Amino acid sequence: MAAAEVEQILRSSPRRHGCERTRWRLADLGQVIPWLVGKSVAGIGRLLRRLGFSRKAAQKFVHSPDPLYSCKWRAILQAYAQMVAEPQQVVVLFMDEFSYYRQPSPAPAYHRQGHTHPKAWQAPRANTQTRIVASVDAASGQVVYLQRNQITLTVFASFCAQVRAAYPQAARLYVVMDNWPLHTSPVAQAAMAQQRILPLYLPTYASWLNPIEKLWRWLRQDIIHLHPQAAELELLRTQVCQFLDQFAAGSLPLLHYVGLPVG
Repeated sequence: MAAAEVEQILRSSPRRHGCERTRWRLADLGQVIPWLVGKSVAGIGRLLRRLGFSRKAAQKFVHSPDPLYSCKWRAILQAYAQMVAEPQQVVVLFMDEFSYYRQPSPAPAYHRQGHTHPKAWQAPRANTQTRIVASVDAASGQVVYLQRNQITLTVFASFCAQVRAAYPQAARLYVVMDNWPLHTSPVAQAAMAQQRILPLYLPTYASWLNPIEKLWRWLRQDIIHLHPQAAELELLRTQVCQFLDQFAAGSLPLLHYVGLPVG
């Protein structure tokens, strides 16, 4: 009960409780929560830690403003239920595009303490972009991908054909994707119809609903951050392909990592 009360207070604005600030302080909680009144700031901190609360960095967050949020998410869940009920007939794929660059992205790394820091070594060359379009199978973790300099409508159509070739027997092939204008263009719609792909569009500004985003996180962590290949772009591209190729036959660890249930 105590933890639930603290949780409820922390989720509300301090201003609703007469504290003219945007964030809670321990002293404020000591004034608002009756059983904390009279306790020292250090004592309040110890009590909160015992209840499972601590001071944490906030993350940027945008809630989807899509008025069809519930309808779109329900359609995706229904497709997933069909896949579970008829795994031989129904396939659900989560699709997205990803960009990476010749120059390595800086990221934390273990290094000797002191004034020196790890280095993201740059090359005196244009920071060339490479693009990937890929899908993750919601049931097996299989990854299908295409790597190009750009994702054009022609490239997207080729990817649709590649996806259908990977699942020739699927009676219903659902592909969950975001609302990038290329995905909703008439040419893309025709390419998907030709390959008998059923598109399901995510609510706008709701990237957290697409598990493939965590595949990109894994790729950044293992290959992109601090990579030493700024002078050898083709080698970097090969390493990215090798990373994705490990999931070509499906992967239970990938399903775990992206947060999809394992049957």
